[in-house]
Amino acid sequence: MNQIRTFNVLTLASILLLAGCFGMGDSAEASDDHDHTPNAAPVISLYQPNYEINCDETICAGELFHAVVDPDGDVITSGWDTDLDGTIDFPVTINRGYTNISMNSADWEEDEDGNPSWTTIAFIAVDANDAATAELHTITSEYYYQSSTGTFTFNDRDAAGTMGETMDDALVHVQMTQGDGLSWAVLKVSIVVDGGASYTCSTDATNECTIGEPAEGDNTWDTSEEITISESGTDLCNGANGGCEVVVTITRLGNDAADDKVIATVTAYADAN
Repeated sequence: MNQIRTFNVLTLASILLLAGCFGMGDSAEASDDHDHTPNAAPVISLYQPNYEINCDETICAGELFHAVVDPDGDVITSGWDTDLDGTIDFPVTINRGYTNISMNSADWEEDEDGNPSWTTIAFIAVDANDAATAELHTITSEYYYQSSTGTFTFNDRDAAGTMGETMDDALVHVQMTQGDGLSWAVLKVSIVVDGGASYTCSTDATNECTIGEPAEGDNTWDTSEEITISESGTDLCNGANGGCEVVVTITRLGNDAADDKVIATVTAYADAN
């Protein structure tokens, strides 16, 4: 009888011990599940405080604003997908700011006159742990302009001041006298002085020549607005021969669907005095 009782006690103790072990295992697993936090996807905002998209018969271009953050602080790969194929066409390198983008105007919806009117694009963000998110964004065209030769006309005049061997002389002014507005996002202004090398002018003094207002503070070059072309770190015209001929070429930049196109060539004269 004592042997049977002893056997029962040992069996019950074994059952209780095993039950406790399994219980501890369940508790530990549950605790691990509770402590684990899933990776969060990036969060996107595409609110546009101010934007302007200009279109012609081949290209729509302009600047768009974005803001993106990863709640976990992960590194983000992000950018604009303009053709909605799930691939970033215009990558961004900052979490907040403006990006110059261009699209084929044939992909836009047209207004009653057949001009590009609006389209929907996307902003995609993927963090380092492959958590992804995308935000659709509908944009509209503010201006429509023709880009064929002869649609735009420009006047030129000498810039004030005496030129010398300095490297920051103002050379000439160029004014648009006819046209509906050209987006600076798709414009290139280059000059040739006295038949020399061709230089592309910039607005930030990084090239051999600079473009003054309205390029410095406006999205478009509109009728009656005038730009000033000046030297920038290079003595392009010292005035030794009384002045210099400055040939200004204004080019509309192309994309995958269209080549670059010269809108106008203006021959101006920078008087040394």
